[in-house]
Amino acid sequence: MIGRRAILLVAVGVAVGCRSQEYARVDFSDTPRDYLAKDYPSVYTRWTRHEYALHDADKALEVWATFKSWDFREAFIERYASIYELPAADRTKLREAQRLAFEEAFEFHVTAQSSVFKWNDLEKTSSPWQIRLVDALGNELQPERVKVEKLPDAYEIEFFPSRTPFTKTYSIRFAAPKGSEFAGLKSGAIVLRIAGPIGRLELAWRA
Repeated sequence: MIGRRAILLVAVGVAVGCRSQEYARVDFSDTPRDYLAKDYPSVYTRWTRHEYALHDADKALEVWATFKSWDFREAFIERYASIYELPAADRTKLREAQRLAFEEAFEFHVTAQSSVFKWNDLEKTSSPWQIRLVDALGNELQPERVKVEKLPDAYEIEFFPSRTPFTKTYSIRFAAPKGSEFAGLKSGAIVLRIAGPIGRLELAWRA
């Protein structure tokens, strides 16, 4: 009886560790939106994914990742401009900067925590975690940059509320080189995969 119970607990642990949460479909297009500042929280939620990997009974890594799509950036522009009461010229500059950033790369705002602090080290070249961006055709990109962000608390709580006193914030950027087979958003889905010896996470956005 004890043996059967142990097997059951292991099976449950594996199932939870490999859980796959269903999220609503998203719109990858850059069609203009008519967002207001109050729309930002719902848009942020639509573009944020949350997953964790278990190691034994502990969370080896728990991640909240926000893909900075054009839809997300449109809502961010409205919220930011409203909070800081930007004049028209500065609002235009903000929009141009966001548009350029969107066209140049796939960017993710990632908030992560771990039951073991030293496991939360995505930015290090010595990290056991490997990060990849995968399209619906199976093509992969390695990150161009994984950077720890030191943002003001009030700013992060307002714009990226997944932050807690125990999390670490990263900016992760991918850029497809010329001639790459990576289809990205045109393939209909992208997956941010974080994998290592102690766990695996897949955070997906599907059109």
